[in-house]
Amino acid sequence: MAGLHLSHKESKNNSKDINYKNSNLSSSPIPQEEESNNEKNSNNAKPLAKLLVVDDDSAIVQVLKLGLQKNRFLVNSFTNPEEALQSFKSNSKDYCLLLSDIRMPSLSGIQLARKVKEVNPMVKVVLMTSFEIRDNEFSTVFPSTRVDGFVQKPIGIKELTDKILSIIGESKSRINERTEK
Repeated sequence: MAGLHLSHKESKNNSKDINYKNSNLSSSPIPQEEESNNEKNSNNAKPLAKLLVVDDDSAIVQVLKLGLQKNRFLVNSFTNPEEALQSFKSNSKDYCLLLSDIRMPSLSGIQLARKVKEVNPMVKVVLMTSFEIRDNEFSTVFPSTRVDGFVQKPIGIKELTDKILSIIGESKSRINERTEK
């Protein structure tokens, strides 16, 4: 991902310092404020969908949330998959898609996907990984877990947005239709 550099230091007292440096704004995967009037007007439109984003890395969660919000998604984000599941259970009909890392402590993305689908089978699931994975390999290894797509990290926000839109497509539950009823 050009433009965004993360550095992570752990001090002797176990506190973590995360520093963000945006060195090349024009090639950043997150849209910048210097957008044309047409792009600004489209961001004022109603949200496209509500997403649940889960990754145990807080820096990744923050970048994903900001980027997806700039692309007209409502985003609830969590670094703890168990907290994300509890939030999902209390609002399961509001979400169109779960975007989750695969490898997380306490509850993996695969386990989270399975539990989310048990609560609301209509929710789409996209799993993120830093490893290459093929859909057919996954369904062979985990036949009881229905996953709608995979993305390999790192991924740019535009590519991720396009992937999400292609997955939710015509079957997505638009936020504005729900709020107008």
